[in-house]
Amino acid sequence: MRITRYLFIVLMAGALALSGCGKSSKPDASAQKTPGAIDIGALQAAFPDASPEIHSALDQVRFNTRYGLHEKTLAALDTLNAMPNLTEPQKKAVADTIEQVKAAINARPAPAQ
Repeated sequence: MRITRYLFIVLMAGALALSGCGKSSKPDASAQKTPGAIDIGALQAAFPDASPEIHSALDQVRFNTRYGLHEKTLAALDTLNAMPNLTEPQKKAVADTIEQVKAAINARPAPAQ
């Protein structure tokens, strides 16, 4: 009798512990877009096997985006967009990133005078 009681308690504790291990239904915080945020993940995914020239331009985009140098980011994206051997999905990824950078520039607060 006592063994079944202890077994039942252990099984119930295990069931309660495992019920809390599921994924939450709340949206991921990183999936929510904030105004002025630039997501270069899609751009990087569009160029899995990049040539050295493309790789250099992508490095410039990453660096300038990281440090908030949006004008230089646009220049690097224009360089990338001007490369002749881009596929349509790559061109779309570059265009989407350009739009995100322009939105980030517009979302910046005005400089104090």
